[in-house]
Amino acid sequence: MKNILIISKNNNLKTEFEKTGLFKNITTCQFLENKLKEGIDILIADNSAISYKLYMENLQKFLKLAPSNYFISDSTDTYASVNKVLSSYGIIVIAPYLSDTQICQKICSMAVDNYSSFKNIICFFGAGPGAGTSMVSLSVAQVMSEISSKKTCLLNLDGCYGDDYVDSASDGFGLAQIKERLINNILSEEELKNSCIKSSYLYFLPGEKEISKVRHYHPEHIEKLTKLASKTFDITIINAGSSITGMSIGALNSSDIKLLVSTQSLKYFTNFTNLMMQVFSNLGISFQDFLLVVNKYIEYDGLENEIVLAKKYGMQLASVIALLEYIPALEAEIKKKTLLSFNKAFTNSIKQLSVSILKQLAIEMPGNKTGAKMGIFKKRL
Repeated sequence: MKNILIISKNNNLKTEFEKTGLFKNITTCQFLENKLKEGIDILIADNSAISYKLYMENLQKFLKLAPSNYFISDSTDTYASVNKVLSSYGIIVIAPYLSDTQICQKICSMAVDNYSSFKNIICFFGAGPGAGTSMVSLSVAQVMSEISSKKTCLLNLDGCYGDDYVDSASDGFGLAQIKERLINNILSEEELKNSCIKSSYLYFLPGEKEISKVRHYHPEHIEKLTKLASKTFDITIINAGSSITGMSIGALNSSDIKLLVSTQSLKYFTNFTNLMMQVFSNLGISFQDFLLVVNKYIEYDGLENEIVLAKKYGMQLASVIALLEYIPALEAEIKKKTLLSFNKAFTNSIKQLSVSILKQLAIEMPGNKTGAKMGIFKKRL
């Protein structure tokens, strides 16, 4: 087990590393001491406690003291330049605005062999409004629960209630029912289950009903929710929408498998690129962290095909889902069902994507069940 030295004014950071139980000794100091102890395996310096200038002045001392060095940046303005300089010395720079939990997980993933955190959490994020994130995530959740027979939870964190394609009574369920207990860190697994709409192996947690209250959910609240969900259910799937909120940021930072839902439209590529440069890069998220789902796909020479799009986005291609006719899509909305009930091609694409994700999670599929002819949540159990 390794020894850690943390130069930081943040005592909670030490607590997060202690919770993991993966380290021998964790020492902290709030400023640079003249005599740093030897026998340190990992040295973490927080920019809020030690300036970049002072850090550079003592750089050789740090490199000699510990084989693994991390620098926590606290400014988006200087992050890029600091990262460029320090990475040339083999120092990992942690992006600003990450929570203590996220910092701990990020460092553990690089410093500890076989480390795993949220290995059963999958997050769908849309490149823009209308990309189809809600339909795809809900359909995948249904199919994965059916073909794996594993307890699967879908968290709707796109800023809406999210029952558009759920044909059962949803009053009395959802995020608003558990908000206070979630924020106060007293939410139990059973309470989380009871706040979900259940059908067979699938649990669906509707989102916040009141739009004005979405801004009160911070990333750390969502981290608590996803952590509890990962312990409560075998598989957790998140619909993070396409907007930047505390919900979506918490969802993306909590998930191990991230899928971007986009289309062949240039506006989606432009929108997502802007989000990446202005927001995600400051959270330590890169293009390569996503798998690409090309939705509403059209075979046409004038449009970029899926191979070109994957290279353009800099992502591995996960699935291609064809554009459906307007009438089935409208009928699905009216009847409050997913497109699994209306289109065989859509069903096959969703099943292929679901099987691929299950393989990444190392979850066996005991049967070959799709339930494609069934509506989702025909009755609430």
